[in-house]
Amino acid sequence: MRLGAANLRRALRRLGTDRAPVPGTSTVELRLGARTTTMVVHVPESAGPRPPALIVLHGAANTGARMLPSFVGISERLGMVLLCPDAQLLDDVVGKLDVSGVFAKHFRHPRWSGRDDDFPVAALRWALEHLDADPDRIVLAGVSMGGLACWNLAMRGWPRLAAAVPINGALSMWEAFGSDRRTRFLLDNVLPLPLFVIHGAQDKRIPPQFDRTSVTQLREAGHQALTYVEVPDGDHPLGSLHFEDDGELVASLSAWLRDRRREPDVARVRHRALDDRHGRAHWVALSGVDPAGAEVTAERTDDDAYDLRAEGAEQVRLYLTSDRLDAGQQVRVVVNGETSTVRFRPSVDTVFRTHRRHWDPALTAEAVVTLDVPGSPPRPRDDPEEESPSDADTI
Repeated sequence: MRLGAANLRRALRRLGTDRAPVPGTSTVELRLGARTTTMVVHVPESAGPRPPALIVLHGAANTGARMLPSFVGISERLGMVLLCPDAQLLDDVVGKLDVSGVFAKHFRHPRWSGRDDDFPVAALRWALEHLDADPDRIVLAGVSMGGLACWNLAMRGWPRLAAAVPINGALSMWEAFGSDRRTRFLLDNVLPLPLFVIHGAQDKRIPPQFDRTSVTQLREAGHQALTYVEVPDGDHPLGSLHFEDDGELVASLSAWLRDRRREPDVARVRHRALDDRHGRAHWVALSGVDPAGAEVTAERTDDDAYDLRAEGAEQVRLYLTSDRLDAGQQVRVVVNGETSTVRFRPSVDTVFRTHRRHWDPALTAEAVVTLDVPGSPPRPRDDPEEESPSDADTI
């Protein structure tokens, strides 16, 4: 009997949901293409089946192993698996500058790129694949350089997270010279994402003004789940923030994290991108992104109807499933006022490719439909997405 796309997607979603991971602390090898790193993993005694996961990114001249003890208490208290990967050398100058700006003078030191093609995202996938972590309860945290990466990864990959916790970080170290408009263009992406931002008021290495500016901008834009804690006598080291397991700050953060869950299925998506690699959010994506930035506002107005406004991109994609559609059903899509009718054609191959790429049920699709953005000039696309010509059918 042939397994259809819908049944395959549902079967993949049900895999491995009945056993808790084995408690303990271990070191694993994490692979990302030809690059490898080590990652310390702690599974608390309190972890049950489908546990939440906390990924913590260390600062410069630090390691995951040295970072882990500061977060074990949170892990045990909340039953969260804790993953602390090690940063590695970056091959491209762009990634180094994105994270540290002109201050990245030690280019031969391990760094996070702050983009979704780095080890933090590989750690997230590893947690889903090997520990059967709950994809709706993934939290990203980072300290110092890790705080910079936490902000940047959250802005690019917010639909995969339940919350983000940047500590003594910043959007961009370029802002020592004024607003980094390119990076700050992405800040509105985290408006739907719960944030717990911590900074030491006496921090001279990454001054708190960096985070104050971002927090103010988000609050003025209407962020509904943002907590900002500025520790009056806190400096740059994590220990100076009184980040102890029996301290008030850790207790507050733990209580705040306890019920954080991602909403995996939303009817309205607003997303900004600077390149194709982070062009997707939930069930919509941008491609052929203008380096100056692109934005899409997409709404599912009915089970078989979508309304999209896009600018700064050549094409938009829709990722469709049989949760609301029948095979062969026509779908009405309006892009910048122009209406097209597309047909939903589920594909087993599309299920396999989207699942293998993300290992996330919310991002696993049965069909991918691509539509041109009216009036947009052609641009080169820098990310080979998981679509094939057979997945799209415009009529």
